[in-house]
Amino acid sequence: MKNKIADYFMHSKYAYSMIVLVIVILLATLSSGSFLTGDNLMTVLRQTSVLFILSSGLTAVVLTGGIDLSVNNTAALVGCIVAQLLLLNFSIPVVIAVGLLAGLVIGIFNGMLVGILKLPPFVATYGTNMVVLGISTIVMQGAVIYNLPRNFTPIGVGYVGIIPVPVIIAFALLGLLYLLLQRTTLGRNIYMLGSNAYAAKYSAVRSVVLTIKAYAICGLTAAIGGIVMTARLNAADANMGNSYGLQIVAAVVMGGTSLLGGEGGILGTFIGALVLTIIVNVINLVGISSYLQSLAVGLVIILMVWLDISTRNRRKKIARL
Repeated sequence: MKNKIADYFMHSKYAYSMIVLVIVILLATLSSGSFLTGDNLMTVLRQTSVLFILSSGLTAVVLTGGIDLSVNNTAALVGCIVAQLLLLNFSIPVVIAVGLLAGLVIGIFNGMLVGILKLPPFVATYGTNMVVLGISTIVMQGAVIYNLPRNFTPIGVGYVGIIPVPVIIAFALLGLLYLLLQRTTLGRNIYMLGSNAYAAKYSAVRSVVLTIKAYAICGLTAAIGGIVMTARLNAADANMGNSYGLQIVAAVVMGGTSLLGGEGGILGTFIGALVLTIIVNVINLVGISSYLQSLAVGLVIILMVWLDISTRNRRKKIARL
């Protein structure tokens, strides 16, 4: 029995994430009587959806063994572009198309820096992050745009029946990316690239293309997140992505996707986004200082990375026997 349990934890992508989720829900329920109210649970689901949308594409990048630190400011830039175009009375389909294209271009640019120029992903995407922030500042000229058109804001605050639109978008992305990563050749190759350190050596062209595609997916989902975030806030400014910087990476890591690449998945990222949202929600409900949010998130990240490395080391030891 013990061996079966140990084997499950060593081979399940989401075991540790599910345990953390259960513990967080139990602590949340015990900490605040308001946690399980219908209004609060809907708030948690809505906030989880926005964070998941922003984090979803990053999962593909991390699976390749890379990282993208420009997601939050890519989303902010897309939001700024969308808001400016709406002020110029462009139609919503055109505005959304331009926003998605902007995110896609940034993603491809990151992929070329990492895949073709062989820059370290951390350095390359951090540099892109600063460039994108600068462009956003120029686009907005230090201003904040409020009161966007009423036919645009339902993307962030509207409902289809009783279900919030961001939740529908999040679950649509969850389904699409699950199929992409688990049921297509592209998805299998992304996993292979992350798990095989020598893939680039034996298949240089394919690894470059895969890297660019992974970052393109990340840029595209960042754009979707930026559009939803802008509609939800009914406003846009150059710094509106700042609060998501740590959370986006944290959601992927908390979901059990290995920073070393090759292990994890999109379902885990949704779980990670939910865990993170619940932690922040309970801290707010209980009235604990918001400064503790970063502390709590940081500790959980350290825990998940340690568990990932420990599990990998145990697998290597067993493989040698």
